[in-house]
Amino acid sequence: MDFKAARIVLAGPRADRVQVQRDLVYKRAGDLSLKADLYLPAGMQTGARVPAVLLVHGDAPWEILHDAKEWGQYQSWGELIASSGLAAIAFTHRSTERLKYLPDAVRDVVDMAAYLREHAADLGIDEDKLGVWVCSAGGPVGLTPVLKGQVGPVRCVAALYALLDIGPGRMPEGLPAETVRQFSPVAALEETQGPLPPLLLVRAGQDHPDFTQSAERFIAAALARNADVDVINYPAGYHAFDVRNDDERSRQIIRRVLTFFHEWLSPQV
Repeated sequence: MDFKAARIVLAGPRADRVQVQRDLVYKRAGDLSLKADLYLPAGMQTGARVPAVLLVHGDAPWEILHDAKEWGQYQSWGELIASSGLAAIAFTHRSTERLKYLPDAVRDVVDMAAYLREHAADLGIDEDKLGVWVCSAGGPVGLTPVLKGQVGPVRCVAALYALLDIGPGRMPEGLPAETVRQFSPVAALEETQGPLPPLLLVRAGQDHPDFTQSAERFIAAALARNADVDVINYPAGYHAFDVRNDDERSRQIIRRVLTFFHEWLSPQV
């Protein structure tokens, strides 16, 4: 499978239901211009604003990751979300190089959210109704700063086959204790005081144990906090099931994720 070209297994919307603004430069990091693509419902009136979902991708070496926002997976999620009446933002953050440079990638997520809030009126989004979608090794990159309140108010978070815990004896080996404390989603969940956004977690049963077991630890910690957490266990699901498992259960879960965002981001909420 060509993972850069693969699209989600739920049939996409008509092209005339989505409008896209591409290559918005949300920050500069050294010689890099980091960019985002904004997906909006077609036919929005001037001055209108809609709730938005920030799509936080996973991790890989930079030579692979540099065009992540343009991969078929994120384009098709962006189109699906926008065609349903919400906005979606697909953006590229820097590689952590197996979590070595986690602070840089987390800072990109924080800065992306700050850019959205600063330019919300021009972009046509409602900065008070922001949701976050995160997958794979993007868990420490996207979910941790949300739980710590570093990206500002977030209405809800959906995490699909995400890495939700890092630390001794877990992937990758040899992380400093301070890195674990600062960036593990489980540590953030246990240490953060105050209310948490509603969470939707999808565990892919055929995923690597590093991911399935981290999800189990996170779920246990969330329940111990009495957090508002919905869990979907997909026994036949592989890592990146939304592009790999072409079956009805996968499509049901994709629809459920979309419904989850509408439940928490719609104007009535």
